[in-house]
Amino acid sequence: MARSCRTLLACSSLLALGACAVMPRELNLSPVWFHRLDTEGEVLEWDCLWPILHYERTPEGGDDFRVRPLYRRVTEPTAEAVEHQFLWPFGRVRSDAEETSQRLFPLWSWRSRLNDRGDRDVDWYALFPLFWGGASADDRENYFAFFPFYADIPQFLTYDRFYAFLFPLYVRLDKGGHRHRLFLWPLIGVSSCAENGHSWFRVLPFYGHDIEPGNHDRRFALWPFLAWSTENENTDAETDSFWLWPLLGWRSGRTVHGWMALWPFFQHTWKDDHFTHLNLFWPLFHYYWNRAEDDVTQWWLWPFVGHVQSDDQRGWSFLWPLIWWREYDDPDSRTEQQWVLPFFWHVLLQQHQGEREEFWKIWPLFHHTARHDPEGQRTGGDWSLLSPWPWRDGNAYGMEEHYGFLWQLAFGRQRAADDHAVDLAARLFTRRQRQGETTASVPLLLNYERDRSGAATLRLLQFLPIPLGGGTPAEPAPEASR
Repeated sequence: MARSCRTLLACSSLLALGACAVMPRELNLSPVWFHRLDTEGEVLEWDCLWPILHYERTPEGGDDFRVRPLYRRVTEPTAEAVEHQFLWPFGRVRSDAEETSQRLFPLWSWRSRLNDRGDRDVDWYALFPLFWGGASADDRENYFAFFPFYADIPQFLTYDRFYAFLFPLYVRLDKGGHRHRLFLWPLIGVSSCAENGHSWFRVLPFYGHDIEPGNHDRRFALWPFLAWSTENENTDAETDSFWLWPLLGWRSGRTVHGWMALWPFFQHTWKDDHFTHLNLFWPLFHYYWNRAEDDVTQWWLWPFVGHVQSDDQRGWSFLWPLIWWREYDDPDSRTEQQWVLPFFWHVLLQQHQGEREEFWKIWPLFHHTARHDPEGQRTGGDWSLLSPWPWRDGNAYGMEEHYGFLWQLAFGRQRAADDHAVDLAARLFTRRQRQGETTASVPLLLNYERDRSGAATLRLLQFLPIPLGGGTPAEPAPEASR
């Protein structure tokens, strides 16, 4: 595929440069053929049998080749990366200096990377979720699973290790020094734990307990109807609770108190000067405050209005889930969001170092993205008419490149501060302004070129040149240089 791509590039360059006086830098015979070259005659982009074959040079100097909608190949010179996408988003093969991965969901996934100890780790699965496996160079994380018959998997489903034999007949879960064994999962469970004499046992729905001396004692009978517990033993926060579901329950301690009636409709739990949690006719009214969670305060009168505020976030909602306003601070940035779902989106991301990205969407008609540097100069972005894909950023990765031709009547891209492009579907009109130069064309009828000096040429029927003048005359060369 890479050789075919290079062959097509070479052919297009020869076609464009074979008769410099006649052949334009931009030739538009769409949908059969289109190409655009830079000043040096290097290929910037081309299409063949639009929308099937497409190539463009990336802003970083890499290649982006597509056989839409089946295949895409992208290179990233700075990361020494090559990525192949096929049957997107199901198929992907990517390799760079540190990691190699491949997937064709749900048939196959494979990943090889350096772990935090600098050793090579390999993880894979096949026929998801049947076969799983992996190995590390130091043999510390070798595992295999043929689910549901046998499984021994590290770092799986939040557990340090997940082991199963003839699932659900037997399951073993390791996490934080605790080991739980379950038979006829999730009905029968016992534990053997390494810390503090911890004991965990259950036979659902009859009886169960989770006891860690000096920390907590939790028990239930006829689950979920009857439960009682003691939390934070031998501390000022020690709390006893009782639960007769769904009729009533209470919680009492030195500092923490609470009650429940007709769960989940009425609940109230509080700790003086620390937190409070109140539900009345849930989900109609809810109130929550917690000093330890960045002094967060949250309340709603559902579905009419809701509000949340803390040290690093503020937000409102109206007619949930239709209307939202949010702003929040991250360590490196500040984000503002406004939504009137599904028709209107606005997202503003402001980096603390000064970079800014702003996104607008009128669904499904239009979207617009603009990126600016710390000095306020626009450095990138895009827009599209139409724009029905309901996600952005990571959730939209690759979708426009593979499938955008199905809905984009017109679109624009800014690849860099001095690189702007506008296209109608099938290159019915296209224009690109790059590094002080402009090329534009309409299929078969005409194309236009303007160089950095301002000299312009209009070509009828793509080939017949009509000089339009302009430009700055070249200065005479010094006598010694002639």
